[in-house]
Amino acid sequence: MCNANLSCCSSKTLVQDQVCIDWAATGAVTETVYTNNITQDLYASGYVKYDVGVNPVTVNFLVGATVVNTITVQPQSSGSFTVRYFTTIQIVTTGTATSQGQLCLTVRYPIS
Repeated sequence: MCNANLSCCSSKTLVQDQVCIDWAATGAVTETVYTNNITQDLYASGYVKYDVGVNPVTVNFLVGATVVNTITVQPQSSGSFTVRYFTTIQIVTTGTATSQGQLCLTVRYPIS
């Protein structure tokens, strides 16, 4: 049980949503695959799966136009993440080949 008088306990109510999307790009592309229009106080955990392609892809987490976190995913593999305070997720591909994969994230944010 949680005692609300303790500093480790929070009385916040969090909403949790799950988003899964397939992504695809041909050539060198910067593709926005998720935009947060809810709140800045956002938590997300998830993975990027990279099924088809020959060059690594970069996954950027941004606040506005500033990259605040990055992961690199190799072809035919996946990368997991937990991030906080971001507004946009971009996938950056290189080369001329087709790249395909999936982004799944579980988003949590407080409600008033």
